[in-house]
Amino acid sequence: MSKISWFGIFLFMFMMSVVGFLVFDNIVSSLIFGIGVGGAIGWLITTKIVKEKE
Repeated sequence: MSKISWFGIFLFMFMMSVVGFLVFDNIVSSLIFGIGVGGAIGWLITTKIVKEKE
């Protein structure tokens, strides 16, 4: 298994959660947006960086 930077994923999840709190009125929608979108984008970016280093 490749080495994944978990810090980057959690950082994107946190940033997207903050954006979700600013955009949505519902707390649950904000958290779902932050975890879903932030996790997906963070995973894509960190795996792309790892592949480029290999």
